[in-house]
Amino acid sequence: MKRWTYILPVVVFIYVICYIDRTNISFALPHLKTDMHLTGAQQGLASGIFFWGYLLLQIPGGYMAERWSARQWIAILMVLWSIAAMASGLTNSVGQLLLARFLLGVAEGGVQPALMTTIRAWFPFAERSRAFAIFKLYTPIAAIVAAPFSGIILTYFDWRWMFIIQGGAPLIVGLIAWLAIVRDTPAKAKWLSPTERDYIETARIQEGEQLQSRGTFKAAFTSRIVWHFALIYTLTQMGLLGLTLWMPSVLKKAFHTDLKVGMVAILPQIAAGAAIILVGRSADRRGGHIAHMSVVLGSAALILAGASLVSADQKWIVLLAMIFGTAASIAWYGPFWATVTKLTPVAAAGAGMGLINGVGNLGSFFGPYVGGWLSDLSGGGYALTQVFFGVVFGVAALLVLTLRKQLRAATQGAAVTVTEARQPMTVDNKDFQ
Repeated sequence: MKRWTYILPVVVFIYVICYIDRTNISFALPHLKTDMHLTGAQQGLASGIFFWGYLLLQIPGGYMAERWSARQWIAILMVLWSIAAMASGLTNSVGQLLLARFLLGVAEGGVQPALMTTIRAWFPFAERSRAFAIFKLYTPIAAIVAAPFSGIILTYFDWRWMFIIQGGAPLIVGLIAWLAIVRDTPAKAKWLSPTERDYIETARIQEGEQLQSRGTFKAAFTSRIVWHFALIYTLTQMGLLGLTLWMPSVLKKAFHTDLKVGMVAILPQIAAGAAIILVGRSADRRGGHIAHMSVVLGSAALILAGASLVSADQKWIVLLAMIFGTAASIAWYGPFWATVTKLTPVAAAGAGMGLINGVGNLGSFFGPYVGGWLSDLSGGGYALTQVFFGVVFGVAALLVLTLRKQLRAATQGAAVTVTEARQPMTVDNKDFQ
């Protein structure tokens, strides 16, 4: 079906570029530290201030996409984020750099909810798990692309050109592809066959009544389980984004040159991509979402904390720790969001998901900042930083374990509901054995 080969590649491509512009400062940090005389705390602030801007358009972004046009809204945001990203390469002071990164966050903040609105419009519920899983692969893909891309630019040019070149990509390439291919709804896409269009529209009508019901802000803000998920997500984002942004600096101490760092940094992301698929598939086939999450998060805690005992001279052990630590730090995504949709009250579903994502992204600010502060505290080393990330994932694993009884009860309740729904159907019982 064409939408799988038309819509998803463009959506993933756009957010890969978005993610590169968000995280490429991690490759520039060693150079910014020298040119602008940044302290570790200032490096962390420059990395994390993006996420304060990112929060501003989370809810408005989804609103504009639904009430106006996701296609036009994202096109406008791509132009704005491109300008902000390139402006980072023209800064000459810490204040200018912080402002550029903040504005980049504002522009990018409305993109993800709008892209998710697009996916929801093009894929019926029965297909959305696969569609969103493919979308989520932007994280390892972006990291795999960003590492050598940034390393090559830094080797032959400098950090200014890295921001300018990578910031221009969405305007030149992504905008053209987005406007040429994507439409707000299947009904507006001339390249889509009538058969596929009818299938999408019919399936959404059949599934849409309950799925399109909107929750309330009050239900979300007063739901204890929503805040529990928000805390878990905050901790995981704190550790994950902190690890992502500080990893090049850790690898730089071990491998020294930008080109080598860019090349070896690909390996942890390949492992992460494989882990996302394997853990998600295992959780669906075997059940035990809580067990999968807690084991993966616990593994991330042990690996990252243990890596603090390894010196930079043991570069291959450092690399192995980063490979397995990165894989474990991201593989919990599938079971986590499946559990969120299972345990979040219906009245809090829409607003609750936004609250979890919005509050969770605060961890993306505090992770790099605390990591930088700990680096300063330890005299420029990364041992305390890695222990911190390990502790963060460990606490998240413990919080996940507290959800075991609730998920078991919800699953058993769903099984009863399904059994009751099947009762009136005239079907041979052998079909369900």
